[in-house]
Amino acid sequence: MAVIAMTTVRCDQLQDELAAAGIDVAAGIGTSGEAIGDVFTYDGDGHIVDLPDAAQTVVDAHVPVEPVDPRIAVIEGMDSLSDADKAALIGLIVG
Repeated sequence: MAVIAMTTVRCDQLQDELAAAGIDVAAGIGTSGEAIGDVFTYDGDGHIVDLPDAAQTVVDAHVPVEPVDPRIAVIEGMDSLSDADKAALIGLIVG
């Protein structure tokens, strides 16, 4: 059975969530589209393989989190800067 995502997924995050649920995704995962599409894994030869039915629950619960720019994490951790200075520097990064 095909596992279907009804919203946009972040493959790296979803792969970690599937692995944490005990689903074998060691060969990686892929999707048939950026939003609303099949989610699948691969066999040892690189061919597309359906995920097990249990993966649907994990995919349904998936909420993609945008990765934090590592520069922002460094700025936020700098105790020597005021909050205003941190905000100004972060503003330069995110635009």
